[in-house]
Amino acid sequence: MKIMLRYDGKFFRILEVVTAFFQLNVIWLLLCLPVVTIFPATVAMYCVTRQWILHKDFSVFRPFFQYFKENFKQSFGLGILWIVFCGLFAIDFILLKNVGSFQYILFPVLFLMGFLILFTSIFIFPTIANFNVNWLNAIKNSLFFSIRYLLTTLTAILYIGLMALILFKWPITFLFIFSLGAYSIYFLCHRVFTKIQLVKSS
Repeated sequence: MKIMLRYDGKFFRILEVVTAFFQLNVIWLLLCLPVVTIFPATVAMYCVTRQWILHKDFSVFRPFFQYFKENFKQSFGLGILWIVFCGLFAIDFILLKNVGSFQYILFPVLFLMGFLILFTSIFIFPTIANFNVNWLNAIKNSLFFSIRYLLTTLTAILYIGLMALILFKWPITFLFIFSLGAYSIYFLCHRVFTKIQLVKSS
């Protein structure tokens, strides 16, 4: 009987975790539908995964909307800024072929900028979720973390590539792949944040 109860306890715990990932994924997708709310919704999703990792509390709806509301203004403004900046960056790449021989000088610069944008984007949501900083410091810290802990950044990019491959091969995984990805990336970043806090406290 004790063995059966222990087995049932593990089963229901696994079921709770799976259900939490599914719920978080669906609510994130729904909140992303207006498009302009993608950044606030993504920050809220990372805040929830942070709660899961730190407190082992797999509740979803109440904390998600709480974090969504608390971080809406900051993350919405940052999202608009990020979209405009990335849009201008893409336009520069498109127009690059029209600048003649200067393209051989500008291309490496834009290529480097593209990597820096990608690296910063890896840490931007975990940083906002973990630290109470304004959007400018969030960008600066994310860029620093991404370069200082390059292996973590490259691992996160590998995760994203793997998720994209899984989603392309099995489209049904869209029901949980985004929340699972956020959890995986925040887990990596959380190890970085822990190291930083240990250094500061020593």
